Amino acid sequence: MTIPHFYMLHSLGYHRFIRELSTFSWLLALIIGLSLTNTCLFAQLPSGFSKNVVQEDYTTPIGMNFSRTGNQFFVWEKKGLLWVSTWNGTSYVRQATPVLDIQEEVGDWNDFGLHSICFDPNYETNGLIYLFYQVDLHYLLYYGTPQYSSTANLYRHATISRVTRYHLQNSGGNLTTDYNSRHVLLGESITTGVPVTYESHAGGTLLFGRDGTLLLATGDGGHHEGVDVGNRSDTFFQESLDYNMMRANENVGAMRSQMVNSMCGKILRLDPATGNGVSSNPFYDPANPRSPQSRVWTLGLRNPYRMVLQDSTGSTTASDGNPGTLLIADVGWYKIEDFHIVDKAGLNCGWPVYEGLEPTISYNGTNVPNLDEPGQPTFESLCVQPTSFIDDPNPALRRFTHSRPALDYSHGPNAITRVPAFNGTTPITRIIGTTGAPAGTSFYGYCAIGGVYYTGNQFPADYKNTYFLTDHSMGWIKNLELHDEGDHKIHEVRDFAPYSFETGIVDMKMNPRDGSIYYVQILGTISRISYGGNQPPVASASSNVTYGPSPLNVQFTGSNSVDPEGLPLTYLWNFGDGTTSTVANPTHVFSNTAVQKFTVSLTVTDNQGQQSIPKVIIISVNNTPPAVQITNPAPGTLYTMSQPTSYTVQANVTDTDLSGLTYEWQVKLQHNNHTHPEPILTGSSPVITVSPVGCSPNETYSYLLSVKVTDNGGLTATQSVTLYPDCNSASSLVTHVTATRQLSAVQVSWINPELLFDEILVAAREGTGFTDVPNGTSYTAVASFTGNGSPIEGGKVVYRGTGTSVTVTNLNPLVQYYFRVYTRVGNTWNGGVEVSAIPNLPPTAPSQIVQTILPNQPFSYTVAAFTDPESQTLAYSAINLPAWLTFNETTRVLSGTATAANTYVFTIVATDPGSLTASTTVTINTGVCTMFTLKTGNWNDPTVWSCNRIPNSTDAVQLNHIVSIPNQITASASKVTFSSGIKLLVGTNAKLKLSQ
Repeated sequence: MTIPHFYMLHSLGYHRFIRELSTFSWLLALIIGLSLTNTCLFAQLPSGFSKNVVQEDYTTPIGMNFSRTGNQFFVWEKKGLLWVSTWNGTSYVRQATPVLDIQEEVGDWNDFGLHSICFDPNYETNGLIYLFYQVDLHYLLYYGTPQYSSTANLYRHATISRVTRYHLQNSGGNLTTDYNSRHVLLGESITTGVPVTYESHAGGTLLFGRDGTLLLATGDGGHHEGVDVGNRSDTFFQESLDYNMMRANENVGAMRSQMVNSMCGKILRLDPATGNGVSSNPFYDPANPRSPQSRVWTLGLRNPYRMVLQDSTGSTTASDGNPGTLLIADVGWYKIEDFHIVDKAGLNCGWPVYEGLEPTISYNGTNVPNLDEPGQPTFESLCVQPTSFIDDPNPALRRFTHSRPALDYSHGPNAITRVPAFNGTTPITRIIGTTGAPAGTSFYGYCAIGGVYYTGNQFPADYKNTYFLTDHSMGWIKNLELHDEGDHKIHEVRDFAPYSFETGIVDMKMNPRDGSIYYVQILGTISRISYGGNQPPVASASSNVTYGPSPLNVQFTGSNSVDPEGLPLTYLWNFGDGTTSTVANPTHVFSNTAVQKFTVSLTVTDNQGQQSIPKVIIISVNNTPPAVQITNPAPGTLYTMSQPTSYTVQANVTDTDLSGLTYEWQVKLQHNNHTHPEPILTGSSPVITVSPVGCSPNETYSYLLSVKVTDNGGLTATQSVTLYPDCNSASSLVTHVTATRQLSAVQVSWINPELLFDEILVAAREGTGFTDVPNGTSYTAVASFTGNGSPIEGGKVVYRGTGTSVTVTNLNPLVQYYFRVYTRVGNTWNGGVEVSAIPNLPPTAPSQIVQTILPNQPFSYTVAAFTDPESQTLAYSAINLPAWLTFNETTRVLSGTATAANTYVFTIVATDPGSLTASTTVTINTGVCTMFTLKTGNWNDPTVWSCNRIPNSTDAVQLNHIVSIPNQITASASKVTFSSGIKLLVGTNAKLKLSQ
């Protein structure tokens, strides 16, 4: 039985639980098959709407854009080519040569490539375009050096994403690129791009805000399958660190999305002239405008592959900090797809602390510290659920609250579509179609693709100023009516195109020329959805034979062509030999003395002048098709799960003339019910590489290797073989084991192995580690170390289950504990992975601080260092600091100038790496009249004193006078005379003991 597969990019992948039940699969195949018939395509859309293919034969197109007038549209291919088509009055005519070719530079592997192109708002006058893509590491390292080769690449390595600007120009009647105009705005060096540490999740979309700033959506750059919190051995994190593509603090996998000083998992807002951050960005640092934090506009995204700007929103002035409202489809993980409405600066969309509206179970509890933040708090603690729909008025503080999506929807087969709501201050969810929620019917999918905010006039009025959303895997299109009323931002969710209408959509745009919607299908077609009017017919061409000896008599059939409105058709056959026919089903004889290929095309036209796209048939005379059999790798080959595997592919080919053969090899990763196509390779025996994916519970993986051989007469042969993961080679060890120190406790966290396992056991021991392995399954686990957990090698069993963390409590301070995490598969325990830690103790604070100072005089005071029992580095902060005072968290210096008499009380806090704290209270009295002398001298010499104001009767008076008297001599002060003539007795024989 053959399982049908959808086509989609890996960065768009849903990485979900299996649902390939045979009945469901064949039913889905039937639906897909029916959807490909012309009549069903017309019927699937609402009444009055129709769909037709506009162009074909692109190679993995993944995006498109229109010029401002719609007289040109541009399509870019993943490998790094940009094409243009120009309106000639009746149809778009594609330029024969590409406008731009940067294939040498683009890293076209797995999900990477040329992801987005946008046009300058003044493109018609300045010709500027902006590109977002991943760079081939070979190009990044060696371009401009003797080691560089234009035909070489370094795929499956760490790399960066880059934004580049070019100038387009007209040359000889064609639109071309001035390659000398190249200017890199982001990623100008190997250390300044957006780091990519695995094979997916780079983002993204480039577009202009209404204020003329350039907005870029980036992905988290981490592993797409299991939990990635850094140090994951099957990623390229070490290369990223070695090449300084990312800082050591960024080695936290998907958690980079939550870091202000990382460009991963963000919406970046750039100055299109320089690539710098914009001064009105929420975290802008004027001393470093190119830093990640200066460029960040929004954080907490996973893979925001497509986003659009809501029309008529935002300011036209960049300094206002309001580029407009962004509508973002963020591709989800295991359970949920997200739709976000980002209407202000500094919002945190939540990933990976949240997936959709609720916490992400597998990432919560990992307790990964954010090393960029004071006190190194965990990522989970820095982003909490909101208590209302009101955002913090301070843009820089919004990141500490989850900005929940406007809508999320589940993965199948159960359809659940939700919006956010509140019960008092408690965040809740509502399912659409229920009370208090938008109207609509729940749906499911696996890969959200942001579509179009429709502002045209061709569609009925109900669709104007609404949003179209699609799902790459399930092929539906939904229409969302947005609003700002009530407690959610969506008024209604309407069905537009049903499941399987068109799988593989990667981009959608509105044509400003006629108001229709165009979309890109990743297998190579550009299609249009339009309303009313006369639609183009669809040609259908077939023949009874395609090869044979000359003269070859061929019967063609074109009468299966259809017109959406049922209008009569005329036919034009071009036989490729200089002759034509206008008969619906003609017969033609092809003759030649040698092997000859004839390209036959059929174009049909309705009686109102609308033409179809030509359909092509290859006829080859004096020829027979080749035959091909792949010999390496053999069918059913098992690839190892321990590392990537390379194969030098080979095939046996038979043909009447082997000299003119061409080869097209392609690898597709098959994951559940979709595939991830790799670039096509040429040559008779290229090298392919497959990654060690598979063996995850409840998921299926394999690689499909196919070859297409074409002879010099245009006839082809194809064959494919399937490679499967060798799950026996997969490690059963847990990974990313960490020990987080807590007060009299240690939290042990890990990532479970990808292969199917039975249980995890954690053992704890004081003083030394473990060498034995468990035996059997009769262990009792108790998380308290003083509890009755089963003994094991001098320690105790503290955990059994299938989770990813345990907090071991009742541990003694300042004692080293060892924790080993074992995995059982069947009856066999592995050797486990061990970590150690000492339970944490809080820092100790110095005594309370009391200072008395004079108003309007500079004040500076260094707070004494706190002590830590484990000598850990402490992070300092101040709470309730008065506005006139600053606290340097590095030097612990308080400084400032008070302007009025008052008493100020605030707190200095020290936090250790385990988030334990100590604090001391600081009291500053600014009402004290501090006296000082104008000269030094003997105590009894007449001296003038001043405190710059008349003291209050309740003032404490501090005497500051330098005297010169012998050592150990007692002196007395009897009175102090103020300028007002009032005498204050200090006390008889007040004693001052002075040192030398």
